[in-house]
Amino acid sequence: MTTTSFRVHGLTRSYFTRKVTGYLDYTDRPWRLEPGLLGHPAATEAGWNGGIPVVVDPDGTPLWDSTAIIDHLDAHPTTTADRSVTPTDPVLRFLAHLLDDFSDEWFYRPAVGSRWSYPDNTVAAGWQIAEELSVAVPMPAAMVRERVVETMTASLIRLGVTAENIDVWMAEVFVAWLEALEAHLGDGYLLGARPCLADFALFGANAAHFVGDPYCRELVDEHAPSVVAHTHRLLIPQHHDFGAWFEPGDVPESLIAVVAQAGRHYLPWVAKATVDGAATVELAPGVTAEIATTPFLDQARAIMLGRYVAARSPELDAVLERAGVLPYFADHVDQAGAVPDPSRPAQPLDNRPYAVN
Repeated sequence: MTTTSFRVHGLTRSYFTRKVTGYLDYTDRPWRLEPGLLGHPAATEAGWNGGIPVVVDPDGTPLWDSTAIIDHLDAHPTTTADRSVTPTDPVLRFLAHLLDDFSDEWFYRPAVGSRWSYPDNTVAAGWQIAEELSVAVPMPAAMVRERVVETMTASLIRLGVTAENIDVWMAEVFVAWLEALEAHLGDGYLLGARPCLADFALFGANAAHFVGDPYCRELVDEHAPSVVAHTHRLLIPQHHDFGAWFEPGDVPESLIAVVAQAGRHYLPWVAKATVDGAATVELAPGVTAEIATTPFLDQARAIMLGRYVAARSPELDAVLERAGVLPYFADHVDQAGAVPDPSRPAQPLDNRPYAVN
């Protein structure tokens, strides 16, 4: 069936669904939500392995993986230059992909962990997810909610999140991230006065979890009101004007501090885990988590290193050195993989960041 709208198979409380729908709104592409995550025959036939959302474009082609979808649509001729989220400057473009990768592969851990570890979050999100899923699941909502909570809670250990360490995740990982963002964003975006790819990774995390779940929202209100404002601007982009990205070579110290957050826990862990299969991350003195990699993360890391090889220059290395993260790229170029061609439909072979029970 050919339509003029994008059909988004996902959930409104889904990190990656909201990342994609935020981009669709920003680029003024019409879309409609079709709640659920139980299956999509056309996508399955094309190779989809289960991660949401699946987006069916107006021609009927199923697309999946949030970053791949946005890269693909952003390269399409229908995307106007003033709404592209891919900077032309190689340094800024790499930083956009780096911060997108950091948000997607690291912050979904405390996002999912906090949702199913704090009762206020669990009650609010659990019922909304059950309500949406009940559209496709012929069961009482209370039963759907119970199964969702059981399934997701049982999956937390794979993310490195436990009842014993979730408070440390929030205090040492999430709050520190909020404080860096608060010092940088103001009334703008990660790379200046207009959103880039990474802003939608940030938006998806916040709209679905951190600004939407009650306990997390308390933390964001306390530590980073500019993050709430950033989320609200991208909820209704038609009400806002956008400017330009930073000029090439103009990378402010506040952005360097945001990039440096990736070097605190994520990059040391992912650089080792994708070689050894798992690695220990020290969240705080005496508090550690052993987290295994996955085939999806191995591939994401190879692509990120491939992007580094393609963009490498003295200017980029100087920025990464300022942020203290250069060795996590320069010392690992032997692991670089091919960068996906955005002109091809977004249909990666693996789209599951972690296995769900």
